[in-house]
Amino acid sequence: MILIADSGSTKCSWALCNANGKIVTRHHTIGFNPYFIDEKDILKHLEESDLVEHKDTITNVVFYGAGCSSKEKNTVISNPFNLFFKNADVVIRHDIDAACYAMYTGKPNITCILGTGSNSCFFDGKEISEHAPSLGFLVGDEGSGNYFGKKAISLYFNKMLPDNLKTRFEADFETNLVTINKHIYNNSRANVYLAEFFPFISENKNHPLIQDIIYKALDEFFNIHVGCFKNSKEVDINFIGSVAYYLSDQIHVVAKKYNYKVNDIIKNPIDNLVSYHFKYSCIPSAKQSTST
Repeated sequence: MILIADSGSTKCSWALCNANGKIVTRHHTIGFNPYFIDEKDILKHLEESDLVEHKDTITNVVFYGAGCSSKEKNTVISNPFNLFFKNADVVIRHDIDAACYAMYTGKPNITCILGTGSNSCFFDGKEISEHAPSLGFLVGDEGSGNYFGKKAISLYFNKMLPDNLKTRFEADFETNLVTINKHIYNNSRANVYLAEFFPFISENKNHPLIQDIIYKALDEFFNIHVGCFKNSKEVDINFIGSVAYYLSDQIHVVAKKYNYKVNDIIKNPIDNLVSYHFKYSCIPSAKQSTST
């Protein structure tokens, strides 16, 4: 059995497949980003998940995760995986790779991630290239869930929300600044916590104030993470992630302004990712992994 996983910082989707590429079972856990979780907690979450009943029959694990962009960070994931999936060959790859594979339809394209964090890359069918790497939630992640979460919190506490939006915020979100600061500054998953405020933005996206913030953020994302590619106006641009999914109309508006061609926007890439792997017969072994 082959297990393929796509993980952001917030959640991870797992697809257990047979040798023919048919998805037998689906599973969900929290996201395993090595910047925000350690080996002990990863193993704990795996042991508490429903993957336990399948772990001994799995021969290959291909895990794509946010933050998995170096050998050092990938080890944080692979060590507990090797302990848990004792009979499997484990490969750890970056989530941007998964995004590229999931959106590949036989022609070069730029693929963007807008979820808890943000990123982009170009895939020609063979090589993945990245020109403006993600700088994380403290410095970068333009247009991401945690980026918009910070905006929502700032608007509320700086008293910039009109009464109707202020009432909506207070009804559904934390308003105790001490509690919020504790979650942000004493929390290993602060980026995930900040992204929990994104629904306030998406649910009020047609309000002029929120609309302006969305367009400015997407402008920034396109300028930094799409415009960095020389052929950005010649190839299709695809988006993956919950933020992209809920702001798809706004993405199309901004793309049109810059003469970009947005092709597809999907919330979760796991089905496309599985299809790509079996179509191109590219279930890698640990020895073949190209992660750096």
